[in-house]
Amino acid sequence: MSISQENKNKLKSLLGEDRVFFKDETQMDQATFLSFGTDRTKVYVPDYEILTFPKNTQEVSEIVKFAFENDIKIVPSGGRTGYAGGAVAKSGEIVISLTKMDQVLDFDPFFGSLTVQAGMITKNLHKEAEERGFYFPVDFAATGSSHIGGNIATNAGGVRVVHYGLIRQWVLGLKVVTGTGEILEFNGEILKNNTGYDLKHLFIGSEGTLGIITECTLKLTKKPADNRILFTAVPDFPSILELFKETHNMSLPILAFEFLTKYCLDKVMDHLHVPDPFSEVSPYYVLMEFEITEESDDEKLFSFLETIMEKGYVSDGSLAQNSRQAETFWKYREGISESISIDYTVHKNDISLPLRNMNPFLEDMQALLSSRYPGFEIALFGHIGDGNLHLNIVKPKDLSDTEFFSQCKKVDPSMFELLQKHHGSISAEHGIGLLKKDFLHFSRSSAEIEVMRMIKKALDPKNLLNPGKILP
Repeated sequence: MSISQENKNKLKSLLGEDRVFFKDETQMDQATFLSFGTDRTKVYVPDYEILTFPKNTQEVSEIVKFAFENDIKIVPSGGRTGYAGGAVAKSGEIVISLTKMDQVLDFDPFFGSLTVQAGMITKNLHKEAEERGFYFPVDFAATGSSHIGGNIATNAGGVRVVHYGLIRQWVLGLKVVTGTGEILEFNGEILKNNTGYDLKHLFIGSEGTLGIITECTLKLTKKPADNRILFTAVPDFPSILELFKETHNMSLPILAFEFLTKYCLDKVMDHLHVPDPFSEVSPYYVLMEFEITEESDDEKLFSFLETIMEKGYVSDGSLAQNSRQAETFWKYREGISESISIDYTVHKNDISLPLRNMNPFLEDMQALLSSRYPGFEIALFGHIGDGNLHLNIVKPKDLSDTEFFSQCKKVDPSMFELLQKHHGSISAEHGIGLLKKDFLHFSRSSAEIEVMRMIKKALDPKNLLNPGKILP
């Protein structure tokens, strides 16, 4: 696609020359330019024409109107931390980066809410909330680089979903720009608003295909008084599920319940140079975080550890004695993605299942890989408390990337058939993007997909917003 000088000048007049960049000009080096059109996937090569940096909702609207008038496809760009190809621009699009939209717009101390622009980094949002005496509980490994708008666009979960729920539960209001450039505002200043369809929920999890989220009003809560981290070695996967059931008998609120395999732990220890947590090797490990409100709660935790060891659910366990040890325990879990992605080629799958169906699914999955794909290793970890598994297939060293991804493409349908059999979902929190759109029918009926198409048509009549994502 060739951009006329007239259109280039029009865009420059909208934003200024320092916030519009073109592929065929040399204002920005190509590597930096292309980085705004991709995410953490390695499957697609970015190839787009225009990069823009709006500073407010009105500027986003003007860019979308320009694209609508000129039939140019659009890819919204946030922190680009996704694993489904949802932020990939590969077909001559205009990329709208929200990086410069990172301001606090409003704070309501009575309601306990914060309104920010969608380009705010999630970690900075946490800081803004804490400086005002509140807490925003949605947290995950990518909080240091992900944008809150992208979190909402993928309905992100993270490590404390078991206690706080998905981000959907914390969104009070949104401002979005539709595929025609129209600005829609969904009021977030009141909690009760029973006036028909709650349209903001259409955009939460829509991956930028229905509209570009530009502002959001978020509900805040109080920060946990204190917490304790319990790290345990577990002899087998069924014991993990029994251990989770045992936490239901605890009077202490559980904030997180995470698990990982020995394979994952080894990779983290090698990459981050952290010590082995236990003297004896175990196939599985579980990290639990509990809220503590009084001194006697520590005794309750020690009693809980004794109980689960007596019942054989864990073979060893350690309660973090200080903040440094608690940080190390979290590194065992949150350092996994970085540790395996840097040194290995990985095919990621983010799936969910009913807890009672997890063990039979994993047995079927292991049998599938052993019979049809010997040599493939799995890095398995996840937020077991909410049924979310991160199932990562690691490339064997003697296989090329091309051949590996080709074989993974054959594995996926078989795995999704198993998920369907066990009443699971092909995506728990990473979204559909480009990588999973051909498999949407494993989790959505044809009637549901048709309704999704109708909604897309109503809000994006020319199919310009993040085209090719989600819907096959």
